[in-house]
Amino acid sequence: MTLVVGANLLDGLKKSGISIFLIIGIMVVRFIISPILGILIVKAAYYWGFIGSYSLYQFVLMLQYALPPATIVGTVAQMLGNGESECSLIMIWTYFIATFSLTLWCTFFMWMLEV
Repeated sequence: MTLVVGANLLDGLKKSGISIFLIIGIMVVRFIISPILGILIVKAAYYWGFIGSYSLYQFVLMLQYALPPATIVGTVAQMLGNGESECSLIMIWTYFIATFSLTLWCTFFMWMLEV
């Protein structure tokens, strides 16, 4: 799957018609709003007693909201032949931004949970 997505990256960088505002909007939702929503969901589940007080479990639940999208999205786009270049361009930017945002969110989650 990674090879398929990697092969389409060159196409995505050359001929994608995505505006920069759409890419910025996706990054904001994916790496700012989604992790904040994850914190609220996990804290609400803990408050209502759906999950225990085990900090590592809460950390993993919050972390899943901060991760970039899976490569399967690019593979499906390749198989269907629709939106390959757009998908690959979005994925390259999400993985680039994820290198920095994951570090910050992991640090914040550990500080918040006092792991």
